Amino acid sequence: MDILIVGYGNIGKHIYDEFRVLEPDIYDPHIPEYSVKKDKRYDFAFICVPTDSLPDGACDTSVVRQAVFETDADIIIIKSTVPPGTTDGFIKISSKNIVFSPEHYGVTQHCKTDPGFVILGGNNDLCTEVAQLYYKVKNGYFKIYFTDTVTAELSKYMLNSFLALKVTFCNEFAMLAQKFGVNYPELRELFVVDERVGSSHTFCYPDKPYYDSHCFNKDVPALISFADGAAPLIANMHEINVARKSKK
Repeated sequence: MDILIVGYGNIGKHIYDEFRVLEPDIYDPHIPEYSVKKDKRYDFAFICVPTDSLPDGACDTSVVRQAVFETDADIIIIKSTVPPGTTDGFIKISSKNIVFSPEHYGVTQHCKTDPGFVILGGNNDLCTEVAQLYYKVKNGYFKIYFTDTVTAELSKYMLNSFLALKVTFCNEFAMLAQKFGVNYPELRELFVVDERVGSSHTFCYPDKPYYDSHCFNKDVPALISFADGAAPLIANMHEINVARKSKK
């Protein structure tokens, strides 16, 4: 079985670690030792390239598009975060077999090396084939969820926006704690004791009362851009975060 990983940043490295026993090939034109692509067709190819922000905050999908068109594989799995409808657009203009699978690795202390699940968005038969690939490297406790491409794409933005909102919310209460002479770490412990809350992303730092994650910094503005006015809560959160950053 031949597997290719396109893009060897944080996500590409996680994918490689997951499928290491299957000896995947790596292609990344920005890393000398992986800058030459092998001339062969792959069974599966994971696209793990950047989707940075355009000047207006929208998501730049050009690198993903290039990777899709230049990759020769039976099934292409896009791990890069892209706006809803992007994958279907690529399928339409390329006629390739593409599945969208949002990544959930992250780069902070709140994130797990293996989240214990994967989401596969796309044609059911294609998703089944990708699931079979995961069966080769995961145990029976690993969860695999099937859905359509657009739902899978939006789920990633929903998750990142929620976590960014959680950081913003907790920082607001850290400021309230200071106002009332309350110890925030003590307040936080009472807050997260309720299992409905969840402990991740609840640490606050007085010198940095805002989120400054690469993913949040690009995905929140992208969501605001494609939501076109339909996400006022997220837009207000973004404004609050920008204002807090400006005061550092």
